[in-house]
Amino acid sequence: MNSSNLAHDMTPARTKAFAPWNLFSALLLLGDQQSTNLVKRVLANYGMTVHNTSSVADANQILRSNRLDLAICDLDVLGPNQAAFLQPSSAWRGMVIGLVQGSGADYALNRRIHLRVAKPISIDMLVRGLKASYTNMAQRRIATYRHSLPARVISGMLNHRGWQRTLHQVNVINLSQTGLCLNAAEPLPRGASVTMSLALPEISYSVHASGNIVWSHNSGRTGVVFDHADCPEMKRLHERLNHWLPRELGMVAQSA
Repeated sequence: MNSSNLAHDMTPARTKAFAPWNLFSALLLLGDQQSTNLVKRVLANYGMTVHNTSSVADANQILRSNRLDLAICDLDVLGPNQAAFLQPSSAWRGMVIGLVQGSGADYALNRRIHLRVAKPISIDMLVRGLKASYTNMAQRRIATYRHSLPARVISGMLNHRGWQRTLHQVNVINLSQTGLCLNAAEPLPRGASVTMSLALPEISYSVHASGNIVWSHNSGRTGVVFDHADCPEMKRLHERLNHWLPRELGMVAQSA
């Protein structure tokens, strides 16, 4: 049986053990066309959206323009070239599978490589890598899902460089387990800390949250990342947000 038939025949049967894979997107940064075709077939059979390139610059652009969960890279092809998303300081926190052979192991040092798969790549090893990555990808996608719901800021305080003021005319655009997007009457300073009481639908009590402003636009749109993610208040918020997930992601939440 050739590799093409093997990829086609074995992958769909394995997907039945998982929640829907079609929620996930992957980047392939491979130089070998044969390996690229094999990996694309396996990921396609799992229902994953695939973005393929052999250019480091194009890969960095794809990551900036798309919401991706997984990157599969040939580290021997990359060599010492800089792929921004592989750097420890990268803001992208998706999973990375690195294909290595010989000196490729050295290239994995000081890079965000979660799993190493030996070349020449086999379908079995690739599937094992996908299975090992699944839970982290699912949890990350659930945590960052943006809920558009009628949440309100009941009260809020902004602290920045030693001064403090009350938040006025601030609306919630969307909310996730990791933070929220606000629309304010004026731009809010990046780096400031905020504390808020939020009113959420189907909840009789207010939820207290605190975080830091990580981006701010002249239009007044502002991104806030929550802190104290392990506190009881945040855990209750996460439970409610999981309850409001769309059906497909709710299935992932139950299985992850």
